[in-house]
Amino acid sequence: MAEVVSQTQHPQPHEEPQSIKQEDGKARMAPPSSSGASTPTGANTNSRRPPRKSTLTQQQKNQKRQRATQDQLMTLEVEFNKNPTPTALVRERIAQDINMTERSVQIWFQNRYESIGGEGGNRRR
Repeated sequence: MAEVVSQTQHPQPHEEPQSIKQEDGKARMAPPSSSGASTPTGANTNSRRPPRKSTLTQQQKNQKRQRATQDQLMTLEVEFNKNPTPTALVRERIAQDINMTERSVQIWFQNRYESIGGEGGNRRR
């Protein structure tokens, strides 16, 4: 007499996990296969985040970066020499004076501050 052996098929790494019905009738997701072939060593698959959506419009994506003019740079340097860490109100005033966005003024100050070494040259890198 031939012996019947039941085989359990394990999902391949590229297959999606399937739902399994529990005794109470509720469905739950099957655990991912433990082969680990598609994940790097030590990676936690539960901590993956969905990709970020761009907040830029198509026009903004197509625009080239606007460089600061010499007049704008002069004003930014003068203000930086007065105070390397201006408040949001001061940045808004500067931005209005030189026709830039407050965000680009903020980034300029951050970059300039880092280029001179920040707080006594202590960097967190």
